Amino acid sequence: MATKRNNKDQSNQPSNYVIFTLMAVSDGEVKYAQSGKPYATVRAFLSQGKDKRTEEYKPSIFFDVKAFSKNDDVSALVQSVGDLVKKDRFTVKGNLALEEWIGKDEVKHQQLVIFAKSIEPFSFDNTEETVDEEELAGEPA
Repeated sequence: MATKRNNKDQSNQPSNYVIFTLMAVSDGEVKYAQSGKPYATVRAFLSQGKDKRTEEYKPSIFFDVKAFSKNDDVSALVQSVGDLVKKDRFTVKGNLALEEWIGKDEVKHQQLVIFAKSIEPFSFDNTEETVDEEELAGEPA
C-alpha cells in the first residue's frame, strides 16, 4: 500500500541526483568567491566506451565538477576536488545542471556541471566486478 508523503519530506529529496565515475582532464583548483567562501572546480569526462559495431570510441561527455564550502573554511569536499590531478579517476555524487552564458564572441555557450555532494577515488582494484579499463578510458573529444 502506497503511503502519502507530506510536502516537507518531498522537498528534502533531490530533484536530480547523479553518480558518475569520471576522469579528470585538468588539475583541480581551489578558488575564492567574492564573498570569501572557497570553492573548487575540475574539468572531467565520462567515456561512453566503444561502439560494438565499428570498434570506434563514442564521443566523450565533458563536465565541470564544482564543490562549495558553506563557510570561510576550505571544506574536506572542496579540498578533495582541488587535490585532483589530470588523469585521476573519481566517483562524484551530486546534482546535474546546465550552465549557459553569452561569450565575448556574442555566442551562447553551454556546459554540463555537476555540483558535488561527495567524491571518492576510483580504482579498478576496488570494484566487485571486473571492468575492462579500456571500457572506461575512452578518447577525449
